Amino acid sequence: MKIIIFLSCFTIIACSSKPKQKPFDADEVEASSGEIILLGEINMANLQTSIVTPWFNEEFDRVTIDTLKIKYLKPFTKDLKIKVFMGSWCDDSQRELPHFFKILVSIDFDQDHLQMFAMSEEKTTPSNFEKGLEIYNVPTIIFFKNGKEINRFVESPVETLESDIQKIITEAAYNHSYAL
Repeated sequence: MKIIIFLSCFTIIACSSKPKQKPFDADEVEASSGEIILLGEINMANLQTSIVTPWFNEEFDRVTIDTLKIKYLKPFTKDLKIKVFMGSWCDDSQRELPHFFKILVSIDFDQDHLQMFAMSEEKTTPSNFEKGLEIYNVPTIIFFKNGKEINRFVESPVETLESDIQKIITEAAYNHSYAL
């Protein structure tokens, strides 16, 4: 009987767990300030494992999210694609990205629909991923539906991160911090 219970529990856990994302092969380079920074295309696993981003896991574990605000967002993510431009050197990115990813994890957002790029202090990437997207501040989080930009979050929330994201993905009226 104990074996049956053990096997049942093991099967449930094995089937319900998702494979962990592997970090992309991003560069860790010395910035003009002398600080080591991430550069290039990255993913959440890079933020979780890089020696350059020790702030990510600590802040991710610490931050609490407004579950009432995000409770009904999942249906709006069906055709959503997201591009994130951040700086591992940037205080605003260090503050907002752990919070942002905690929201995505809580609504079970498919990380395959997210691209993230670590930028230099000059707001550039080696492969010019930012070309034509008008990235002047980081983090900049651009939301797309059906290949078209619907809106963007820039640097810091207008209200709260949850409220801003809710307005953006439900396509309610929203102007980011620099569009006011």
